[in-house]
Formats: sequence, structure tokens, C-alpha cells
Amino acid sequence: MNTPDSELNLASLVDRISKIEKEQELRRKNITWLKQYFDELKKEFNNRHELEQLQAMQQEILQLNSQVADLQQRLNKSSNIVDILNDSENSTEVKTLDDAEIVKQFFERVERQQKQDTLIEESAVTENIDIPEIENQEEIDIVAEETKNSTAFNDLEFQIERVIWIVNRLYAAEEDHQDIPVSAEEFWRRYESGERDFTGINLAGVDLSVKIISRVNLTQANLKNANLKGISITYGQLNGANFQDVDISNSSLSSCNLNEANFYNANLENIKLNSVSLENVTLEKANLAGVHLYQINLSCANLKGANLSKVNLRKATLLGADLNNANLEGANLLEANLEGANLEGANLQRAIYNLQTIFPKDFIVSQAGAYLIAPGASLAKTDLSGYDLSQVNLTGADLSNAKLESTNLQGADLSQANVGSANLTKAKLNNTKLIQINLRFANLSEANLWGANLTAAQLTNTNLMQTTLEAANMTAAELSGANLKNAKFNGANLSGANLSGVNLVGVNLSGNFSGTNLSNANLCSASLQGLKLDGANLTSSDLRGANLSCAKLEKANLKNANISGANLEKTNLKGAIMPDGTTHD
Repeated sequence: MNTPDSELNLASLVDRISKIEKEQELRRKNITWLKQYFDELKKEFNNRHELEQLQAMQQEILQLNSQVADLQQRLNKSSNIVDILNDSENSTEVKTLDDAEIVKQFFERVERQQKQDTLIEESAVTENIDIPEIENQEEIDIVAEETKNSTAFNDLEFQIERVIWIVNRLYAAEEDHQDIPVSAEEFWRRYESGERDFTGINLAGVDLSVKIISRVNLTQANLKNANLKGISITYGQLNGANFQDVDISNSSLSSCNLNEANFYNANLENIKLNSVSLENVTLEKANLAGVHLYQINLSCANLKGANLSKVNLRKATLLGADLNNANLEGANLLEANLEGANLEGANLQRAIYNLQTIFPKDFIVSQAGAYLIAPGASLAKTDLSGYDLSQVNLTGADLSNAKLESTNLQGADLSQANVGSANLTKAKLNNTKLIQINLRFANLSEANLWGANLTAAQLTNTNLMQTTLEAANMTAAELSGANLKNAKFNGANLSGANLSGVNLVGVNLSGNFSGTNLSNANLCSASLQGLKLDGANLTSSDLRGANLSCAKLEKANLKNANISGANLEKTNLKGAIMPDGTTHD
């Protein structure tokens, strides 16, 4: 090969190499540009609005799941709604309006998703650009990531659509269950026309105060916020009824079934319940002050935070009841059964119980501030006013200086008890056993002691003003210095009793006063007509203007008595010692 040709070939080769280098430089620039382009695309993809929506949807799903769980709990309390929930996946019988709305929402979301898929497909076109294999792989990775995110987006869409469908179904079911409230006028019109079955009726907020209703079925009725003050319901079926926030104070419910009824935060103050069933009832935060729940079944009842102060729960059944933080101050728990009950945080200050009361295992009642009602109990200075202590055994108990105003002690046994200086104003002591009781300086004004046994009772300086002592047995009772003004003694037996110095001005006495000591007694203008006073001691007594006609004063002692103006017509004075000391023939 000659030299000129070699030089020509070399120059051509250099020129070709130069061109190749320029092409490579251009390609490198293109690759750099493409890399920047794809980096920007990737950045834009990662920051796209759809991903923000995806995150928002994830939060929405969490919230919807929480709402569904809450609704599930609420629906568990309503059998009608539970049936709807259980059939939600299989049922095809749905409201046209609700399903149409759900389908509309679904297709709107599908349309948005289709638009998003189109954008993803357009992004995938860049895959056809002629670039090195490494750049192609990077692009494929980006598109694969997009596809993965799109798939996740589709899955979330499906979950959201399903949750929305279920929630709409639940709300629709609940709205169907909660009908528009019936007015009081409409309810009363239907009731007076003879309708009695009002199962599931919505009477929220109605005013039925002071109404009288009988043999009505209000099972599962909604009476939330209703005014039922002073209402009277007899033979009612109220199982599962909703009485939340209701005012039913001073009302009367007799022979009614209220099992599983809801009285949350209701006012039941002074309500009268007779032969009522309250199993599994909710009385949480309810006001039950002054309610008489004698022998009521409250097993498994929810009484959390309820006000049961001074409530009579005598012989009540509270098996497994929840009394957490309940106020039982001054409650009557005599013979009550609280086995298995929750008394955590409950206030039992001044509540009363006896040896027959059953408390939960490990509950230390002696540390709860409650009073034990039992023989020999120490109850000095306690306030038991208004309590139901009928038929209790308090023999030998110390009740000195106690407050027993209007207390019911009918049929109780207080023999040999110390009740000195106690206040028993208007107390009920009918047929009470008070043998050898100490009632010195006690106040028994207006008390009822009809048929009480006061044999050898100590009543020195006791206030018996306007007290009923009819048919009482006061044999050998000590009544010196007692105030018997306007007391009623009809049929009472005071034989051998000591009434020396008592004030019986204008009193109408009847019964047996044989051997009674009435020395220095003031019997001015007293009615002693036909009274048995044989062997009685009436020395130095004031009998001026007294009516002693037909009275029996055989062997009575009237020495130094003032009988001026007394009526002694047909009086039997045989063997009696007269005021001048002579003995009457």
C-alpha cells in the first residue's frame, strides 16, 4: 500500500472516530436528559394528588371501621337492627333510594379510577424510547411501582365502597327503627279508641304526666326525655322500653314488667312500685330517692352511680347487680340479698342491715358506716327517722337519744331496750313489744302505740301528748310525771300502773285502771264514766268536775282527794276510803 493511500485512510479513520465521539457525547447528553426527565416523572408520581387521596382514604377506612364497631354495639341492643346487620351481606331486599345512592357513589369512584389508569398508561409509553438497557430497566421499575400502587389503590377503593355500603345500610336500618315521634295527642286518641298494643312506638319527648293507663303494651317503646311525672300505669308490659332522661317522679307502677328497661339518668324520685319486675334493668345515674323497692327483684340490674339514698330495699333481690359508685346512704337493706353484687365505691353510710342481709363475699360491711339492726345493737344518737323497722328484733338495744321520728316499728320487739330521751314523734309502734323498755324523758307525742305491750315499761317524765294508747297493755308501767294531755286510753289496761302526779285534765279514760296509782294526779273535768278504778290510789288527786258516774271505785283510796263538783251518780264506792278518811259502806 502506497503512502498517499495510507494517509488518506488514516485521515478518514480519524474523521470517523471524531464523528463517533460526537454521537456518543450527544447520546450521553440525551441519556442525562432522559434520566433527569424520569427522575422528575418519578418525583411527580410520588407526589401526585392520588397518593394523598390514598392516605386520606386509609384514614377514612380507620374512622369508618370505628363507626361500624360503635354501631355494632348499639345494634346488639336492638333485635330488629341485628337482623338487618346479619343479613347485610346476603340480603337483596334494600331500600331503593339508599342502594341508588351507594351505586352512584361507586360508579363515580370507578370513573375517577379509570381516568387515573389512563394517565398511568400514557406514562408507560416512554418505555418505547430507545435508551440503554439500564435506563429501560429503571423505567420498567417505575411503571411497575405505579402499577403496584394502582393495585393497592383499587383494593382500598373496594374496601371503602364496602364499608360505605355497610354503614349506609346500618344508618338506614336505624332510621327505620327510630320512627318519627308520635305526639301525646295522637297516642291518647289511639289509646282512648281502644288500642293497647304500642310495641316499639316512638314517644320521645311526649307529655303524659298525670295520665292513668292500664293494660298497655309498650315493649321496646322509646320514651326518651318524656314527661311522665305523676303517671299511673297498671298491668303494663314495658320490657326493654327506653326511659332515658325521663321524669317519672311521684308516679305509680303496679303489676308491670320492666325487665331490661333503660332508666339511664331518669328521675324516679318517690315513685311507687308494686309487684314490678326489674330484672336486668338499667338504672345507671338514675335518681331513686324515696322509692319503695320492698321485695323487688333487681338481679343483674345496672345501678352504677344511681341515687338510692334512703331507698327501702328491704328483702330486695340484687344478685349480681352493679352498684358501682351508687349512693346507698341511709338505704334499708334488711334481709336484702346482694350476693355477687358490685359495691365498689358505693356509699353505705347510715344504711341499715341485719343478720339476714347477704353481702358479696369479702365485703366488710362493718367498715362501710352502716348500722346493724340486731338484739343488743349499739345505736345511741343515731338518726333512724322514717326508716322501716317493722318486725325487727332490737331487744336490749341501746337507742338512747336516737332520732326515730315517724319511724315504722310496728310489730318490732324492743323489750328491755334503752330508748331514754329518744325522739319518737309520730312513730308507729302498733302492736310493738315494749316490755320493761326504758322510755324515760322520751318524746312520744302523736305516736301510735295501739295494742302495744308496755308491761312494766319505764315512762317517767315521758311526753305522751296526743299519743294513741288504745288497747295497749300498760300493766305496772311507770308513768309518774308523764304528759298525757289529750292521750287516748280507750281499752287500755293500766292496772297496777303508776300515774302519780300526771296531768289528765279533760282526758277521756276508759279501760282497766284497777290498782292504778293516781295519787296527786290532775283529773279535773276528766271523763271516768264506767271506769274500773277498784283498789286505785287516788289520794290527794284533783277530781273537780270529773265524771265518775257508774265508775267502779270499790276499795279505792280517795283520802284528801278534791271531788268538788264531781259526778258520783251510780258510782260503786263500796269499801272506798273517802276524802275525809272514812270508809264508805
